[in-house]
Amino acid sequence: MPTYKLTYFNAKARGETARWIFALAGQEYEDNRIDLKDWPEVKKNFPFGQVPVLEVDGFVLAQSGAINRLLARRSNLYGDNDIEAAKIDQVCEALVDLGLAMRKYFHEKDESRKEETLKDLLENEAKKHFGFLVNLLDANGGNGFYVGNRVSLADVDSAIYLTDMVARVPGLKVTEPELLAHVEKIQSIPAIAEWLKKRPDTPF
Repeated sequence: MPTYKLTYFNAKARGETARWIFALAGQEYEDNRIDLKDWPEVKKNFPFGQVPVLEVDGFVLAQSGAINRLLARRSNLYGDNDIEAAKIDQVCEALVDLGLAMRKYFHEKDESRKEETLKDLLENEAKKHFGFLVNLLDANGGNGFYVGNRVSLADVDSAIYLTDMVARVPGLKVTEPELLAHVEKIQSIPAIAEWLKKRPDTPF
């Protein structure tokens, strides 16, 4: 039986998808949350000097995408064949694009450009990416999942992006009925609902 240790900050962000996968799988793991004051010293021990990091029986794996895909494969959340796996990757990459659009706003230092970036994000960029996600849901026949007939990494990643990540952008709301229904469907899964009740309350 493998043992897992997930190291990240006391935050949701890039560490939360792995936590949801552990919850869905009923898999015990060590949820190691780093205090920011300790980060300059702690990061010396990790590949690329960044988190999240997953330790699996002594093997250290970095990069959130790699971590999430490993856990999804081991938890039967990565489709039934290579085409379904590719479709799941497609959704995850679409979410990365949405994240990059939001990151552009977060990282802008010039206040006037920051306001322009936020305006463009609210009026154009976010709606464009939300539309892509609606299309991907519709392409699966309207059964409420992105790929196949059961929850996958795509559903977990999307539900997190459209709640925790979107909430960080002032004024940004998901209004598309298909996406709101999808988030509710995934958050209502008993294992996820239980995790949402007990997870630490963090600002992001």
